[in-house]
Amino acid sequence: MSSKVIIIATLFLIAVSFSVLFVIEAKNHNFDFGKSWTVVYFDNPRDSSLGFSIENHQGSKTEYAYEIFVNGQSVAKDRIQILAGAKQKIEPILDLGKYQAQSGSARVEIDVSLGEVKYKIYKDIE
Repeated sequence: MSSKVIIIATLFLIAVSFSVLFVIEAKNHNFDFGKSWTVVYFDNPRDSSLGFSIENHQGSKTEYAYEIFVNGQSVAKDRIQILAGAKQKIEPILDLGKYQAQSGSARVEIDVSLGEVKYKIYKDIE
């Protein structure tokens, strides 16, 4: 009789433990649950396009400011609001020809800021 109680209690505790672990892991796999982070990246880092994306995982609708520099010269500036958990693609249209150096290349730098936090991405365009 006591061995059946021990087996049933053990199986019950194992089932409860697995259930709790399942719920904890499901929360950890959610990018936005209790986390606060942002990602900024070029959509295609190998070509000469300037398209980039900002992913907002701050937990609320957030306003980002971005500025585009070509060879150290500011050429565009804007602000954008992104919903929590959303990704916003930005396709700036710039004539890089008038900013390119004598060598024909241009260094493009994009600064994205969120309050005091700043993100910087760059690429060299031939």
